Amino acid sequence: MATADKILLGYGVVTIGEQPIGLTRGGSSFTVEREIRNIEADGDRGQVKGRIVIDTENAKLTVNALEMFSAPDMKKYYPGLVAEGNKITSTIKVDAGDYNDVKWEGKTKDGEPVVITVKNAINIGNLEWTLEDKNEVVPALEFTASYTEDDRDTAPWEVLMGEVV
Repeated sequence: MATADKILLGYGVVTIGEQPIGLTRGGSSFTVEREIRNIEADGDRGQVKGRIVIDTENAKLTVNALEMFSAPDMKKYYPGLVAEGNKITSTIKVDAGDYNDVKWEGKTKDGEPVVITVKNAINIGNLEWTLEDKNEVVPALEFTASYTEDDRDTAPWEVLMGEVV
């Protein structure tokens, strides 16, 4: 018998390297983009079981951040920045410290935890702020998980559903 208890609720807390990001507006989104290819052979009339491969897989956690505007905190959100007092500027290079584990922690209707983690994530979106009268700036921070050089076969993302045992 189906129940509504396992509905995933849309609100949650986002952390970057275990530090909460602050208020958000418009929620967050999790996407795993895959490029899937069918290995074709002469005589095939369609795809054939066992000859379908995943060529690429990129996981993203996009966060619409409402509360993020202090110069020292900006380096967590955008790669290649330096904060000197209350001034930020670009370094034009990505450092190892620009990669962080980013998590969204929420729950189902019945209270079971759900944790989405994108590992070694970096915001590859543009530094883009819409500045308009009678509205707040809510930039979309697009954190994309990164594989490590020595392990390119392990997906750098995970979703934990329920209590961790």
